[in-house]
Amino acid sequence: MRRSFIPVIALTGSLLLCATAIASASNTTRPDAQRSSTRGAAATTFPVSVHSGDGTVRIAQRPTRILSLSASATEMLYAIGAGKQVAGVDKYSTYPANAPRTTFTGYETSAEDYLAKHPDLVILAFNTSNLVAQLQKLHIPTLLLPPATTIADAESQIAELGTATGHAAGAKTAISGINTDVSRVVHSASDHGRGATYYFEIDQTYYSATSKTFIGALFSRFHMVNVADAANRTGSAYPQLSAEYVIKANPDYVFLADTVCCGQSAKTFALRPGFSTLRAVRLGHVIAVNDSVASEWGPHSMEGFVAVIAKAITASSGT
Repeated sequence: MRRSFIPVIALTGSLLLCATAIASASNTTRPDAQRSSTRGAAATTFPVSVHSGDGTVRIAQRPTRILSLSASATEMLYAIGAGKQVAGVDKYSTYPANAPRTTFTGYETSAEDYLAKHPDLVILAFNTSNLVAQLQKLHIPTLLLPPATTIADAESQIAELGTATGHAAGAKTAISGINTDVSRVVHSASDHGRGATYYFEIDQTYYSATSKTFIGALFSRFHMVNVADAANRTGSAYPQLSAEYVIKANPDYVFLADTVCCGQSAKTFALRPGFSTLRAVRLGHVIAVNDSVASEWGPHSMEGFVAVIAKAITASSGT
């Protein structure tokens, strides 16, 4: 079972939840914990008003028992230096390893389930079962931070969390660090990715992500061309392609984000009928990545996957 925001936006629940960590290539980037360790105490004056996915939220005082029900938000909280204020995170928040994980999924039907943690701020990625309204009735401030579609969206959410938690300066530092690290990795890849085509696979039924998604925005930093974009006729950022479509597109690179949920690999991909002739298969450009990259947009995930892309295109620059 896998966790993904794709079911909510595009697949209406056909793919579910999967708890996995980002690929080990992210170790080449600066750890978020180190980045936040030099920050001082919160300087924000409360009350504050922050932008949420469903409007403005007023937070009366600095939260000390945050419940993060979004793996991306969890990454952000620790990156800005608010980790000590986190009382609990959802079961899919795998980074950092010492985050206080719970059995919550963020898809509970009753907000009262969260009361045992005594939260004074709840962060959600999705408003399933009208959880926001339920939490409002319980007088618990709630931030809805929906899936980012651009790097700027992710940075904006980091800034909002900085204000909400009293770590505005830490958020500013985190955003600067992300920009520096991502730019450094992109620069290290030189121009190897420019014009190269790629297919990003969410599951083996050929659901993919276009350039109008957060994951697509990361590829765009390398000036790569997404073969799924031409199939985006319905306006969905997550179109379902077909084997025939992929064969005709003949991408230079393939990134498989269905390795955990669906057991896919470069070997199983190449064994699909007609796929052995694909350019990506012949050149050894089929890269297996962790499923979580399709549904997380936090600093750690972002920097980690940028490193994966850079490694793939530079390692094959001579092919």
